[in-house]
Amino acid sequence: MKKNILFIAALSLSISVMQSCTQAKNDKTMVKSTNDDSGVIYAKPENIASNISFDEVARISTYFHQPENAVKIQFPSDETKYAWQHWSQFYITAPLFRSGQVSELPYNIHPEIGEVSFVGRNDKTETVNSHFENFPIDAMVAVKNGEIVYERYKTMRPVDKHIWFSCSKVTGATMLAFLEYEGKVDVKKPVTFYLEELKGSDWDEVTVEETLDMATGLNGTEHDEPLHDSRTNPEQIWFRWAATSDVAVLPGDRSKNWYDVLKEMKRVKPGHEAFEYNSINTFVVNWIVEKVGGMPMHEQLSERIWSKLGMEHDAALSVSPSGKTLGWLGMNTSVRDMARFGMAFTPSCTKIAGEEIIPQAIIKKIQDTSHSDMYDKAYAGKKFVQSFPDVEGLANRYQWDVVFPNGDFFKSGVGGQGLFVSPSQDMVVAWFCTGDGSDREEAMARAIIYSLAE
Repeated sequence: MKKNILFIAALSLSISVMQSCTQAKNDKTMVKSTNDDSGVIYAKPENIASNISFDEVARISTYFHQPENAVKIQFPSDETKYAWQHWSQFYITAPLFRSGQVSELPYNIHPEIGEVSFVGRNDKTETVNSHFENFPIDAMVAVKNGEIVYERYKTMRPVDKHIWFSCSKVTGATMLAFLEYEGKVDVKKPVTFYLEELKGSDWDEVTVEETLDMATGLNGTEHDEPLHDSRTNPEQIWFRWAATSDVAVLPGDRSKNWYDVLKEMKRVKPGHEAFEYNSINTFVVNWIVEKVGGMPMHEQLSERIWSKLGMEHDAALSVSPSGKTLGWLGMNTSVRDMARFGMAFTPSCTKIAGEEIIPQAIIKKIQDTSHSDMYDKAYAGKKFVQSFPDVEGLANRYQWDVVFPNGDFFKSGVGGQGLFVSPSQDMVVAWFCTGDGSDREEAMARAIIYSLAE
């Protein structure tokens, strides 16, 4: 069966990549290599990820459809430079539909942003310009008070879409926050109150809130297991869980249901003792969202958010061949539409939607830093403390990786994807990369925001 799925996927991909290559060649003349009148910096045609030969696209397709390479699509490589911008050619996706007139984001470009400095990788001082020149950033846009103040492309066109990876996690958390706000979910209840599939396991003692906050105390984590090989070792719980959604492929016939794998997890510490990053938590949150919400997550996202913000494009959310929502990695949009999603959490939401989309009560939930004492007790918190050494009291909350004492919040994704939201400054910075996630674009985003602080 697995071979049939891979063959069908490879066949459909071969058809679509031929169309993509043709379109990329046709669109070369549409891409500017210098600033236009508004000050946007466009990619040079020769640097655009789509601008490769069909033979090279076919090679990349063959590579990722070999079972042993399936999990490698998570990591930066020559192959993922293309794959991360053509995700629907490698994964099944479900649509999030836009609606109505596109919300205009007027230009008010601040060219001086290019010279904004920050402390980047290896604690070296950089500028925005030097970072773009020296690191694998694909695109970035900054929006303040509903206006684009900075927009730059290196390997993408404005119409191109890019995988969000773990930035996707906050979409499902937002949907659950809506259900909580409406009284349909009590986050203080155990996960198994909503997911009977996990009853009789240690999940009986884990609350929904602990799961939202990546603080379940369970083993099977993504980064904090003793051997640090959760994503690559078929013996690890995380890898075996990923294989139940075909994100990874197990050798031999060792398939199990997702709940059989998750029921093996053991609680090794109390909840809210450490911020231990784990996509399994997001998967559980998404299941609760779908069960309680009564419809697939992509439909809930379309109805509550994507159809209301004047998006430029439909979005896509990855699903497995068996129909499981992959909301922990799978949002796929243009960079400007990612920024519009972030704007839903800022005062400018009313400018693009005509109304408040996300209630202030939900935003205040995200901004709660009462569990900051657990933040740097494990891998993820220790990493982000290095990006913001001047800030005390960092926390994580509702799947956002960093929540600042001043109410800002930030989410990262594999390879350096990022979304930084500052409600107080009415500003959002969104970006895509094909890096290893250690280049500190989050520090750059914060520096950009506070270079324009009011």
